[in-house]
Amino acid sequence: MEYEKSNEPVAQQSADISLIAELLTQVSGRIDSLERSISNIEYIAKKIPALMAITTDAADEYYRNAAKAGIDIDERFKKMSELLIQLTDPKKLDTLSQLIKKIDLLMPLLGKIERLPDTIAMIMDSFDELCKNTEHSGIDFGMIMKQGKDAAAKLNELLKSDELKSLMSSGVLNPKAVNVVAQAGCALAECREDRPGKIGFIGLIKAIGNCDLQRALGFLISFGKRFGRLLNDNQL
Repeated sequence: MEYEKSNEPVAQQSADISLIAELLTQVSGRIDSLERSISNIEYIAKKIPALMAITTDAADEYYRNAAKAGIDIDERFKKMSELLIQLTDPKKLDTLSQLIKKIDLLMPLLGKIERLPDTIAMIMDSFDELCKNTEHSGIDFGMIMKQGKDAAAKLNELLKSDELKSLMSSGVLNPKAVNVVAQAGCALAECREDRPGKIGFIGLIKAIGNCDLQRALGFLISFGKRFGRLLNDNQL
């Protein structure tokens, strides 16, 4: 028994030495791994200046080629920065957010836009069929188109003419003048329907006593004075 007790410290020391040796082995492995990592970092650090030089040369070459092509890279970066500032504006972001939320509502419209070429083709086919049918009916669609084109050209000339400008600036289209012309037209139509007979000097004297005729004569006299003054002013 005494022999076993005397061997216990020796066994404990042996176990401690084994543990220490194991820890030292792990530490040595970690040190080796750290040395390899440091070596890799040193290798990369040595390569960084060369990589930076290659990158700088590539960027300079890109700038030179862009300048030869008439592209201002600095101006484009400036505009891109301005666009980025605008896009990140809170109000615009809110609008964009609302648009994204309603994208599902826009999908049917996009589908219709995709079918638009087919719809146009169908309309053109129908138009061609209509042209063929009109030709079979004796209607010269080409002549109609030519006449329409000539009429449009003449209308364009009329709209640009000085005569139309003078007409538009005159009082002919004044609502009051148009109303007078309309009343005169009604009176002419009624005279056509009544078929008035011949009237002599005596009949003219009697007619002067009519209130309506007196009003019409007064209008004509007033018009004659003003029209004569305008003719005199314009030396016509």
